[in-house]
Amino acid sequence: MVKRAKSRLALESRSLSDLIEEFLATYDTLELLDQLCELLGLEKRFYISSEVKAGRSLGLKAEDIVRELRDERAERISGY
Repeated sequence: MVKRAKSRLALESRSLSDLIEEFLATYDTLELLDQLCELLGLEKRFYISSEVKAGRSLGLKAEDIVRELRDERAERISGY
């Protein structure tokens, strides 16, 4: 299989090393995230859970809203 891949790549003037490098670059998620942050003008750093919780806006809690929606759905379904 490797020989076949090398032959095919040779027709395109590429090496197996080039292909692997391209593959790794494609799946380099940290690089992708860095570029996305740069594009969006966001700070490039990881946040710890307490920082995420502290940065959340106060008010309605998602779990309460989801529970309410599920309860309403359950009532509609059981009404049939």
